[in-house]
Amino acid sequence: MPRLLVFIQHHPYLIGAAILIVALFIADSLWRRMRKFQETSSAEAVLLINKGAAVIDVRPAKDFSAGHIIGARNLPVAEFNDRIAELEKFREQPVLIYCQNGQTSQGRAAALAKAGFQQVHSLKGGLSAWQSDNFPLEQA
Repeated sequence: MPRLLVFIQHHPYLIGAAILIVALFIADSLWRRMRKFQETSSAEAVLLINKGAAVIDVRPAKDFSAGHIIGARNLPVAEFNDRIAELEKFREQPVLIYCQNGQTSQGRAAALAKAGFQQVHSLKGGLSAWQSDNFPLEQA
């Protein structure tokens, strides 16, 4: 025990960094539990789509036309808030939302959940993960 105290006294930056990492890990875990949408893998997304989930692509229209998940609707991020009313009919059913890498879609998923959508899912890793898992795309 005395050696531990000596170590702590001689390495305050190392101990501070360790405490910071643990605190960030706890904060991230709490944030993930409190959010009102789920991150969904590509395989889980296929199951949702087969059950009739609405699929929303928030990438720009140019990227959407180059290739998107089969049956997806394009609601670009720039127009998302203005066009959210188009999704009202999907309020009670699962909604899968994705972007290229999964970062942008998380913000839009949180917006849908805040707007009262019950079953919102964000594709973990976005379309990049979908493609790396060898799932098909269609072109507009």
